[in-house]
Amino acid sequence: MEKPIPFRRASTTPGERLIGKPELPRQGFAMHLVAGTETLPDEYQLKVGRFMDHEIYSDEPRHIGGTDKYPPPMSYIAMGVGF
Repeated sequence: MEKPIPFRRASTTPGERLIGKPELPRQGFAMHLVAGTETLPDEYQLKVGRFMDHEIYSDEPRHIGGTDKYPPPMSYIAMGVGF
């Protein structure tokens, strides 16, 4: 059986991208995703998540000790389902 295609090595050229083809490759894709999160010191409930070159922040509402400056963690899960 053929090895899975490394996801980041797939073509990004329109007409060659796999997303535009009727079927995915039989051997599938190989993906390795790593994300890290941390609570920021002295910032109540403020947290930062990092993935590759991206950062997102999360906070909690005031009634549970946050500042409500950023969306709560569960909202990111709900948004992920929508994406």
